[in-house]
Amino acid sequence: MGKLEGKIVLITGASRGIGLAIARALDWEGAKLILVGRNRGPLARAAAQIPGTVMSLPVDVTQPGDVKRLIAAVQKQIRTLDILINNAGVFTYKPFAKTTLEDWRRNIETNLTSIFLTTQAALPLLKRSRGDVVNILSVSSRIAFQNCSAYAAAKFGAWGLTGVLRRELRAEGIRVMAVLPGMTATRMKDELNFSVPGEDLLQPEDVAAAVLGALTQPRRATVEEILLMPSGGALGGED
Repeated sequence: MGKLEGKIVLITGASRGIGLAIARALDWEGAKLILVGRNRGPLARAAAQIPGTVMSLPVDVTQPGDVKRLIAAVQKQIRTLDILINNAGVFTYKPFAKTTLEDWRRNIETNLTSIFLTTQAALPLLKRSRGDVVNILSVSSRIAFQNCSAYAAAKFGAWGLTGVLRRELRAEGIRVMAVLPGMTATRMKDELNFSVPGEDLLQPEDVAAAVLGALTQPRRATVEEILLMPSGGALGGED
């Protein structure tokens, strides 16, 4: 039996990159997966790769109505939820003076508001199961890199929200964890205006392994935060 045999896990941003890698790692350990993504085609392809998928739904997790329909579907069809992994994210790399209001709103809504909406909607199910919440954040939740104003604002906010949730939900038996990866080889790196050799980056599978390790700790232990960096340090000479 796998370490997560039979656990029901909802993953947002599951159609590619870190989300898909997490889905694969948890599937290998016997979890039953609810995959969520914004785009129907990539999500369907991801679900076809994961034998343990029990539901896949195209959902925009920045929209309250979409999130309510998602959790209602989980409640009706599966009736329980053990683990919520908030992974949906976007990245904008440009100077503050050139950052548009659209850039700002897109980052805040996807990287921060989605965590608020999805966690709040899933809370009744998580309280029943005394489950886990894992928020995939970023090293930019702790370090303010230049050219990342909208992204950093959202990720700093998500880090703060995660800390509040950890304290408020502890009495309910819910563990709340944050994973803060450094630069990872996903589509987000394409936003950069410089190239980075692939061997200098974390891989999505590295992040997935960290998530799996945190989730499989005994219930008496909570891995509150994981800062996972490329071994060469943060890119651009900042640590």
